[in-house]
Amino acid sequence: MARDPNLNALWCRAIAEELRRGGVGDVVLCPGSRNAPLLFALAAAFPDAWSHVDERSGAFMALGAAKASGRPALVCVTSGSALANCAPALAEATYAGIPLIVVAADRPWELHERGAPQTMRQAGALAAFLDDELDLGEPTGDDAVIRALRARVSRIAQCRGPALIDVPLREPLTPAPDAAWDDARLSREAIDGRGGDRPYTALGATSGSLPPADLAWWGGELRGVDWLKPGVKGLIVCGANAAGSESTWPGFLAERTGFPLIADAPSNARRCEHAITLADALVTGPLGRTEPELIILVDQAPLSRAVYEYVGRQRCPLIVMEPGADRDFLANAWAAVPHPDAQAWQAIADACAPGDAEWSRLWRDAQRRAYAVLEAAMRDEPWGEVLAAHVAVTHPGFRTLHLASSMPVRHGNLHAPAIHVAVFANRGLNGIDGTLGTAIGAQRGDAVPPGLLLCGDLALLHDLPALAALAARPPSPRAHDLTIVVINNDGGGIFDFLPVAQAADYQRLVRTPHGLRFEHAARQFNLAYHAVRSREELMEALNVSAVSGVPRLIECIVDPGAAVERHRALVKALAGS
Repeated sequence: MARDPNLNALWCRAIAEELRRGGVGDVVLCPGSRNAPLLFALAAAFPDAWSHVDERSGAFMALGAAKASGRPALVCVTSGSALANCAPALAEATYAGIPLIVVAADRPWELHERGAPQTMRQAGALAAFLDDELDLGEPTGDDAVIRALRARVSRIAQCRGPALIDVPLREPLTPAPDAAWDDARLSREAIDGRGGDRPYTALGATSGSLPPADLAWWGGELRGVDWLKPGVKGLIVCGANAAGSESTWPGFLAERTGFPLIADAPSNARRCEHAITLADALVTGPLGRTEPELIILVDQAPLSRAVYEYVGRQRCPLIVMEPGADRDFLANAWAAVPHPDAQAWQAIADACAPGDAEWSRLWRDAQRRAYAVLEAAMRDEPWGEVLAAHVAVTHPGFRTLHLASSMPVRHGNLHAPAIHVAVFANRGLNGIDGTLGTAIGAQRGDAVPPGLLLCGDLALLHDLPALAALAARPPSPRAHDLTIVVINNDGGGIFDFLPVAQAADYQRLVRTPHGLRFEHAARQFNLAYHAVRSREELMEALNVSAVSGVPRLIECIVDPGAAVERHRALVKALAGS
């Protein structure tokens, strides 16, 4: 008797098995008819798979899980526009270097380009956002074809970039037995692959980094290069870390050399004693006129315009450490180290230690004075967006911090201290799309509860369907232990900081005030809810949230017109401290 009831079942089981054996971690299943055989097969291979009704936020949930766990994550969708809904998450995954895999069902070939329902050209539709695309033909009961299917899927699962597996399927789409189906002529490798947990084709590990300890990286000789040396005024600038894990190597380099480490909050490199966490403000003051003799730029671009403009003004040697793709967005790198390993970091440290002690002291002293100013300012800060963000990101009761794009990530970057929590932010494309889904997925993936998400009202409105995952039963303990702090400033408050705010009809066309509150949304998705209008009310709500273990929405109601003045006044005070 055949192990599988029909050819579709074997085909989809082979895909699911090789994805699991190849290292895929979390799986989000989005319902549909055409993808039903895939849903059944993936649910069997991944018993903890998560079902979510919306493909767009479901794809971001998989993205967040991959961020937190460091393992590829997968979203399965049906045919047609369902796949198009994955484009925003795939775009973020591409530019952040996140291993997100989309498995999409497709319609048979004869229905394409004929006006058939729920049918679009899926192959190549998202090619700009993919490292790999497997455009399968329809299931075939040929031994060599099934073995080739396993081989290709196993490779995709083990690679580290965004990928699409497009799976055309004919009826039957249910696991109904097919009397004509017989697998007796198939080999063991076709039916079961390599068995156990072994991928069909195992990819060997490679270093991905070339530099030996003698620093002969760039052409092999480095004739005339004298800028990697002891005593140099070095500066490390560390942008967002895609995975959200602790970045130990920038801190190692700072400890060895004494170089100041400008570390964005999502870099997860702020635990180092040389970390400069208030650089967003400091480089707008006297420190902005300093001239380092060497800059080492790590990972994503700095999120602060003031910081990357400071870096862009310098004409000293600049090394770009690139865990993923080309990161020389300023186009002034003297050298790049792709996929740096321990040997690369060690080599730079050996060449430059110790750095200029007076230079390091200059930055640390400025940071210490600025911290004193920040603490005093926040004691007297009136209720509003700045104070709400400060209280939320400095609350000690949370183990994971998620920062939405626009103003929340900027507030978090300025106010979050040398934190001992994992910090996540979508900084591949810096958009607000998928904010809730990414945070929910990261908490489920591997983030430590309790988690806190700081977001704006537009980010919340943009991703409301993701809240259905928090209302799901049975609950996922880590994902459900998430507190969402939304700063409701009635529209796109970040635009108030930009020149467009002076344009005619700015309010209607750009800032787009909506006049909405979120109490009813919280009730719809079974979230505990607090509306707060003061420091004391916010602290009380956070204290409850930190120990409750249930999903919660805290809405900070603030004056929509006060943030620009308060934020700029604070930055000015810190810069001149």
